[in-house]
Amino acid sequence: MEYKHITLQEIADKAHVSKSLVSRVLNNRPVRVSEQKRSQILKIANEFDYVPSSQILSASPLPNLDRTIALLLPHLNSRFMSVISETITQEAYENGYSVLIFDCQENSSLELKYLDLCHSLRVSGIILDSFSSSNNKKYLEKLSEWKIPFVFIDCYPTDSRFSIISSHNKEAMFQLTECLIARGHKNILSIIQDKATLTNVSIERLNGYYEAIGQHHLAGCNEIIYPDRDFRQQPIYSLMNSSIDFTAFIIHTGTDVPHFCNLIPVTKYASNTSFEIGVFDDFNLSFVKYTSGLYNSIYDKIVCVASQRPKEIASNAISVLINHIKRGEHFSPVQKFIDCDLIHITRKKEESV
Repeated sequence: MEYKHITLQEIADKAHVSKSLVSRVLNNRPVRVSEQKRSQILKIANEFDYVPSSQILSASPLPNLDRTIALLLPHLNSRFMSVISETITQEAYENGYSVLIFDCQENSSLELKYLDLCHSLRVSGIILDSFSSSNNKKYLEKLSEWKIPFVFIDCYPTDSRFSIISSHNKEAMFQLTECLIARGHKNILSIIQDKATLTNVSIERLNGYYEAIGQHHLAGCNEIIYPDRDFRQQPIYSLMNSSIDFTAFIIHTGTDVPHFCNLIPVTKYASNTSFEIGVFDDFNLSFVKYTSGLYNSIYDKIVCVASQRPKEIASNAISVLINHIKRGEHFSPVQKFIDCDLIHITRKKEESV
């Protein structure tokens, strides 16, 4: 049976009590009422799908989320992000804090709305891995104005006012490129996704790639891959079907490896399979999962990976944030960059070096 949403007055009439008493019971406020009558009011509200009116919601003050930390992530569908969220949640709990996790869905407008919500809820502190360029002035102006304890992780702005915990992206990309050069490769194509081109992280990785290429007097080449577009309509398609013969590819994030696998069959490299691959970020990259299947021959060409340390990043971030919360205005921003691990892949097994 379908019921029309019931009002406070209708609940009061059915329970034979005042409207104000019903309001106090449903909002869990102090009121002198028998347990029997309280149960009756709650039962009526539940049976008739009582929904508070917008007037009641707007009149109610927002809760003060004392000892609650907000974690804003660009998405939750990678190993990197899951380790970040699990570590921060666990270590926050051990220090007496709860964590609200926001999935920003790689949408900069949604990030900004969630930041506004965190401010309205008066959370104790915020940790943000920004999908968009963290140089976004709107972010920085708001955060500076609010004076909420705050830490950037992974992606970050160039701003000394904020704490930053990220990776040594330039150094790790330099090592990854050096690894391929040491294997005899001279024509190495760097591939970056369009969504990442304006972040400091991507700039640092590109700088690391070109520095290694330059030290060996090689010709560097970088191209963008657009996952949401037909590959045949992209510059990378023309480049990979040109007279240039690349012997190796560096893919800037593990999440782009499947896109690369989809691109290969429509290029000349579908038949020219002598190339090798280096990947920055293992993210969802599982060397067991791809031992068989449609693209196993391509995954087998991954010979080295620059892997970030999400657990160490997260642990440092929560430690810095809690210290900021405790010290308040006496806190000085911390900017720390964590080493990455260069992993050589030999016969589908991982060997750290």
